[in-house]
This record gives sequence, C-alpha cells and structure tokens, in this order.
Amino acid sequence: MSSINKLKKFLLVPLALAVLAGCAGTRTVSQEEAKVHLDTSDYKQYAQRYLDKTGKPSYDKTSLLDALEAGKAFNDAGMWGQSAEAFDAAESLMLWKADTVDTPAEVANLMGTTLTSDAFGAYQGKIFQGGLIDYYQTINMLMMGNESDARVSFNRLEVRQDNALEQFKSYSDTVNESVSDGLNDKESLFSAQSLKAIGGEVDSGIANVPTGLKNAKIRNAAGDVMSAVFRASSSAQQDKASNVSADSLKRAASASASAGGLRLVKQLQRDLRSGRGALKNKVIVVYEDGTGPGLSEFRIDLPLFIVTDKVTYTGIALPRFEAGKPSLGGLQMGNGKRKTSTVVLTDLNELAGLEFQASYQGVVAKAVISTVIKTAAQAVINHQIDREAGNSLLGSVLKLGVGAAQYALTKADTRAWVNLPNTIQMAVVDKPKDNVLQMQAEANGATIDVDLPAGENVLVVVKSAGLAGKPAVYAQALPAVDRVAGL
Repeated sequence: MSSINKLKKFLLVPLALAVLAGCAGTRTVSQEEAKVHLDTSDYKQYAQRYLDKTGKPSYDKTSLLDALEAGKAFNDAGMWGQSAEAFDAAESLMLWKADTVDTPAEVANLMGTTLTSDAFGAYQGKIFQGGLIDYYQTINMLMMGNESDARVSFNRLEVRQDNALEQFKSYSDTVNESVSDGLNDKESLFSAQSLKAIGGEVDSGIANVPTGLKNAKIRNAAGDVMSAVFRASSSAQQDKASNVSADSLKRAASASASAGGLRLVKQLQRDLRSGRGALKNKVIVVYEDGTGPGLSEFRIDLPLFIVTDKVTYTGIALPRFEAGKPSLGGLQMGNGKRKTSTVVLTDLNELAGLEFQASYQGVVAKAVISTVIKTAAQAVINHQIDREAGNSLLGSVLKLGVGAAQYALTKADTRAWVNLPNTIQMAVVDKPKDNVLQMQAEANGATIDVDLPAGENVLVVVKSAGLAGKPAVYAQALPAVDRVAGL
C-alpha cells in the first residue's frame, strides 16, 4: 500500500469518530423538537414521544440524558408512575451518588481524553441534577398518595442535598488541580501560551451566568421547603419527633433564590411553631415557570502558537451558558390585602450556573490542550502529504481533509437537561371554604380555578413552560395529620 493510500485510510479514523460522536448520549426527542412542545406547554404530547404505540416506555434507559428528560416529561404530564420509573433509571446511571462526597473518577479525569471533546462520550450528569431526581420523585410519590415511598424519597433528597455542598467543593478542587497539572508541564508550554493569548475571548462562555453565587445555591431550596411541608403534614409521629422540618427550613433559607422565598420560609417557621410542628387547612402551591437554562457553542478560530503553514484549520469550541426564560412570571391568589403571590425559591439558572462556572476553566484548558495536540498532529500529517504528493491537487485535497477532520473533532459539549423550568416557586395559603382555589397569572392575567380534593392539606402543582398554551394543573390531598399524637 502506498503512503498516500495509508494517509487516505488514516483520514477515515477521525471522521468516523466525529460521526459516532452524534450517537453519544441517545436522545428520543431533540432539543429543537422539545422546544416546540415546551413553547406551548404541550406536556401531554411531549410525554407521548417517550411511549410506543402500545403505551409502553420507548426511551433509552441506558442513556442518562434521555432518562432524565423522559422522567421530567412524564412528571409534567401527570404520569407519575412512568415518571418514577424513568427517574429510577436515571438514578442508576448518575455518576454523582447520594451517599458519597467524592468526585467520580470519570468526572475527575478532566484532561484524560485530549484528542476528542467530552461531547463524544456518555453524558455524565451534574451534581444539582441528582438532587432534582430525588425532588421530582417526592412529587411523584405525593401525587400518587404514596406516603411511605414519599418519605423514602424525602430522606434521600435530604442526604443528597446535604452532600451536594461537599461534592461541589470536591469537584471545584478537582478542576483546579487538573488545570494546574495539565498546563504546567513542559509538554503543555504551547497550551499555556495559547490560553494566555486568547484571554478574555473565552469569558463569553460565562457572561450569562448569574453573578455573586454562593456555594449554598447548589441546593434546591424548593426541595428543602417541600421536605418540611411533608413532615408537617405527615400522618407519622416519626416526622414530628425531631427538628427535621425546622432543619430543612434553615437550609432553605440559606439557598433561597429571592427575598420573597426567604419570607415564605420564615412564615412557615412561625406556622410550624404555632401549630406544634403541624400544618392544618393549608394549600401548598408549587409552580414551575418557564424553560430552564441551556448551552450553546461558540468557536474561537485563530492561530495558536504551534500553527505553521502546514495546517489548514485550528481553533477551539467552547460551551456558552444561556439563561432560561420565564413564562407566566408567577401566580397570585386572593384579593386586596389578602393577596398572596408565589415566590421564587429555586432559580435553575443559579443551580446550573454555579456548577457550569466551576467547571468552565477546566473545559477551556482541555479544549486548548486538545487543539494544540491535534494541530501538531495535523502539521506532521500534512508534512508527510507534501513529501508524497507535493503541490498536486490530491495533496491539497488530502490536507483539506485533515483540517476537516480536526474541525469535526473540535466540538463543545452543549448537552443539558432541556425540559427543566426556569424557576420553581411556592406559596402556602389557607384552604378556601368552598374548596376552589382561584389563581391569576402575573404575565397575562389569565385565571386558573382549581377544584380542591377533600383533605386537611392539599398540594397543587402548576406548570407553564410557554405563554402559547394553557398551564398544567394537578391537585392531591396530602396525608392527614395524626391528631392522636396530640397535634
């Protein structure tokens, strides 16, 4: 076989890798298709995309990203059992576990695969996403009236949220160490110089991340409040025997995304003290508003220090954080002085942004190191092409092919859990005597009337992803307070 034929064969390898990259992290519904459903709050049709013609699940249970999005789609559509099953599958695939604070080896090895992007591998998941799995499982169990399994899910959520802070610190330290190790050896001299040269251009990736974020924001405050509410409305004495509710509310106060959320937490603290640890005759409204944050790709195509006239392409591809979008803004209940509005407890831009910001310098460093290695290899290959084919047309075509292969392998990982809300809001109001809860949307004044089921306390879940459709509304009585226990 001639050298030219060997080079042709060599070119097929990176191009094949680029094609296979599109298969990493199977997705039943693309981001573009999901947006169509979310813009109209078309939760029912969206959920049907994850079922076959017989109504059985058809998503990829071996793909973390697909299982996450299927679980959320079913939850949004009120298909609680299917949602629980999908989130169980996601939990089994999540690298970040609830019972450890160590950074998983697969995540810690930031510089391990330098010839390709992380986008070519399996989706690894995020720390905050683990907490959201447990949070949505609590909603699934409560809406199915399954108190015992709801307790299990809340217990898991509390452990997960408590460990999240230590996990996040461990992860941040791992990123810093990996960047330092990756850029400070002699072989990475060009990488360090190149990173310094592109300077502020990379800052575009984190320009939309909320500012002033504290590590406590890695917690889902709405989950902490719901945990306290569950204990306060539970029928089991074990939920009243300790300060579980009080502790959950303290944690929610530190993680709340708004001053209104903090006021709600303080009001619940007063209610629980006056009610001796119990809530009575209340409606707990959980409202998910808008569509959550995502990622887009941007490229910096410029000469790096290793570039010679022997290469046809060099550049890096980086992810850019894109903020989520609101829908109805919020919900109002009551009139005049008795008017109550939902308040933001969890801003998904904060949860996702905090973790994205912590990982970003590692992503940038890896992209630069990868580009320097691939560009050096491209120069070597093109030099060989010049020796074999000279200035012939075939030589030019082959060199363009090498550059195209590098371009194809230069890809940012922009995968994100697409159907999360922008914010999770809550309100706690007295149960209306006529058992009809009247709500009004802040954005367009649309009214929503909810017929409440019989029960001492009722959970109402409302979801609106886009203004073009009607919100989804679900109501379920919470377990009755155990009056025998003296509450």
